[in-house]
Amino acid sequence: MTNRRSDSTQSVGESKPKILFVLCGNCRTFIDCVDSCYENIISSFVSPLEKYAIHLYLYLKLTDPGPKGQYDFDFTYKDVEKNALIEKIKEMQEEYPACSLEYKIVPDNEISDIDIMSQVKARTKYDQCFDRDSVLLRALHCHYNFERCGNYILEKEAAIGDTFQTIVYIRPDLYFIQKCESIDTYHSSIVTLGEGPYVQNNDHLAIIPRKYLEAFFLDRMEVYRTNTETMFGSPEDVYWNTIPFEVKPIGKYYIKRP
Repeated sequence: MTNRRSDSTQSVGESKPKILFVLCGNCRTFIDCVDSCYENIISSFVSPLEKYAIHLYLYLKLTDPGPKGQYDFDFTYKDVEKNALIEKIKEMQEEYPACSLEYKIVPDNEISDIDIMSQVKARTKYDQCFDRDSVLLRALHCHYNFERCGNYILEKEAAIGDTFQTIVYIRPDLYFIQKCESIDTYHSSIVTLGEGPYVQNNDHLAIIPRKYLEAFFLDRMEVYRTNTETMFGSPEDVYWNTIPFEVKPIGKYYIKRP
């Protein structure tokens, strides 16, 4: 689906395997959640920490798209104050010394609704939940966020002259209450999607072997840009479409609401 794919997992240089954790999306309750993520996911997934070169990338939006207008998932979040977010990141840099931390803070969507909708090649191929433009736009912006992170990862690998063995994607508003298993417990040849509170809610976090970096982070936007045949009824349908995966618990969490 894209010519940017590379299946190489061969590392050069530093002998420690490199693991990248990507927290990507709207800030929402990130400040209240991130310590639980470090304690229950990062420090448990790669234990002992000294065996790995751990990288953490934050791609965070200060604003929120607002209520979904859907069933009982209508929530309103206040915009996150940038200075408060930066202070929390500084605190993380001190308290998570094992992590090489980089971040990008964006005040709002990096692309307008009109411009991102214009990238959808065939609007008629998105029905059911996608009948509403507002739902399709939320999915587009989410998957555009992934694309931005995917490009960052490729640029980072080029800069360090090495590849990440594994990338872990985590939604920024997940509050973890139970540790995940160690890296060796999870499948190394397909993507592991975290088991969510409902059967369809397995798009909140994922463990991604390097060979599926492009499939996870880049190919979803390519679906919208190229698809003229397949019908998609929900954001989850597009999310699942580009990757081979299994679903299993990755710690235990809840979405921290306002």
